Amino acid sequence: MPTIDFYTAAQSRAIDRYAIETQKQPGLLLMKRAAYFAYQTLKETQPDAEKIVVLCGGGNNGGDGWVLTQYALLEGRQVTAVLLGDETKIHGDALAALQELKALGLSPTTFQSDRLQDADIVVDAVFGTGLNQPVSGDFAEIFQQVNDAHKPVLAIDIPSGLHADTGHILGTAIRASHTCTFITQKPGLYTHMGPETAGKIHFSPLFLNRDSYQGQTPIAQNHSLKHWLGQRPPVTASSHKGRQGTVLLTGGNHHMMGAIQLAGLASLTSGAGLVKIVTQPEHLVALTQAQPELMTYSQNDLTDLLPQTNAIGLGPGLGQDDWAQALFQSILTSESSKSTPKVLDADALNLLAKQPQTQPNWVLTPHPGEAARLLGSDTADIQRDRFKAVMELQKRYGGVVVLKGNGTLVYDGRRMELCTAGNAGMAVGGMGDVLTGAITSFLAQGMGLFEAACLGVSLHAHSGDVLANQTSQAGVIPSDLALTMSQLLSYTQAQPNP
Repeated sequence: MPTIDFYTAAQSRAIDRYAIETQKQPGLLLMKRAAYFAYQTLKETQPDAEKIVVLCGGGNNGGDGWVLTQYALLEGRQVTAVLLGDETKIHGDALAALQELKALGLSPTTFQSDRLQDADIVVDAVFGTGLNQPVSGDFAEIFQQVNDAHKPVLAIDIPSGLHADTGHILGTAIRASHTCTFITQKPGLYTHMGPETAGKIHFSPLFLNRDSYQGQTPIAQNHSLKHWLGQRPPVTASSHKGRQGTVLLTGGNHHMMGAIQLAGLASLTSGAGLVKIVTQPEHLVALTQAQPELMTYSQNDLTDLLPQTNAIGLGPGLGQDDWAQALFQSILTSESSKSTPKVLDADALNLLAKQPQTQPNWVLTPHPGEAARLLGSDTADIQRDRFKAVMELQKRYGGVVVLKGNGTLVYDGRRMELCTAGNAGMAVGGMGDVLTGAITSFLAQGMGLFEAACLGVSLHAHSGDVLANQTSQAGVIPSDLALTMSQLLSYTQAQPNP
């Protein structure tokens, strides 16, 4: 799978403008290419659709809708073009497209809800990527009626009401079954509310060449799992357990042994040579019985273990009591572990929020709630702009930050990776512990902070998808996912494009 570059709405408009003004690509031609791609997608995804309702706004997004209506009309389909807005304000290429439609004998009509009930499919060409204020009034009411009609919806460029950069819903949004997006991939389609609002995404660069993108640096990228596996040091015939890295995981407070056990299992299945666990004394025997490969220790052994360790994972089942705080302080202040890469998750992040500090050699893995505590904000603010949040977290705390959630983000102060894999079935307690174990394992094997975090996130998400495809999203559990990770490591080494 090729690398995906994500650009902001402003960048997309700049690329579009460059193609039109510098490369002399007629704007109406680009509009027709977009509409043709969308119409072909409509026919492929809804081949039996005869009654089509096209909702058009007053801008260029509406222009795409006018052209799509022409294609449908010329093929003999029953198509209704609905104008949501003031026709006198339509101008430029959108006006030219509307005039061409009228020349075919079809004029736009006003919205009537009963048209939705008769439609086989609705095309959303209302708002494009320039929307930056909440949808309200008649538009909000119409969008809700579209959603309530439960008809297949094809969105052009982006579902109306969805913020193209952040995936935040601006008041209300049309829920699409499919979205055709053009010229650039919009980050908002892949994070926060984007995936469940956009449905399946279909992309076309509209035949623009690479010169059109000059001077524009992607805000984020998505690389294949195979790419990140290629960053992992190879396992050779002469490899031994010491060369594969020693992981130290700390956590598993009273009643939370399962969290540290899952992290330990994930470190093993991700290829670590040795996995050592510092936990409460009451768990030592039980952990060894549950997973004999895990080496278990108490807090008193920590000083001796730190110099022997290649990477430390702190947080799974840690808690915030005196025992947890002592471990937290010991690991972060010890001279023997000062240069050791670390992964902080769960309660380690909550303790960090109470005692903020910056370190260059750690990976922080907050979910939105933990991110809010780290920034002194609230979850809604984090989700409103996840890109801004992950950048602020990295600036404040250093290292690499993994902002978990729908469309997980990994940021190191320079590079941003957006994970497009994963599914809702992974919203289960213990999944974060598995991710912590995997990233810590890859650090111990010698990977860099950013590379280890990206491989851990990608492998974790793809493993969740494998499990969901084998059964269903319901019932995906962390221990199964940890085992699937090792299978996927082997599978992807022999396959071209996971």
